[in-house]
Amino acid sequence: MSILRSTPLTAAAPAAFRAPATRDPIGWREVLAALIDQALVWHERVRQRRQLQSLSDHMLRDIGIGRADVEGEAAKPFWRP
Repeated sequence: MSILRSTPLTAAAPAAFRAPATRDPIGWREVLAALIDQALVWHERVRQRRQLQSLSDHMLRDIGIGRADVEGEAAKPFWRP
């Protein structure tokens, strides 16, 4: 009587039978950093629009825009570029 032996399943499997590699989940530090970066962008946008509003008509003519352009830009919400 002969006994059949097979290789154990713990041996390295061919690439076709391996589980697909999973991506690393995004960590809370990366999420927090992205939120802080976005808040800083919004803050800078508000600051620039306020400073643009404070320019005199003479200075606005020097840079080639009118008061109506400034008011249109200043009326935008902070999240819109």
